[in-house]
Amino acid sequence: MLTFGLSQLYVSLGDAGNDGSIVVRIWWKPLIVCIWGGAIIMALGGIVSLSDRRLRVGAPSRRAKAARVAMEPAE
Repeated sequence: MLTFGLSQLYVSLGDAGNDGSIVVRIWWKPLIVCIWGGAIIMALGGIVSLSDRRLRVGAPSRRAKAARVAMEPAE
């Protein structure tokens, strides 16, 4: 495996033939490094979304708590 910028070159040796030849497979994968970059960006987006209390599912907001206190019946 050899990396060139955002792409990678894979070379694989296969089985030897009866005449002494060897099968060589070469794959050129352009922009393969962008897959890892996308995964890192998605992970960072998840961290950012969890950092804000207003965006968390199930976390009560301060306004809702204040409204609930204000709606209690007087004794």
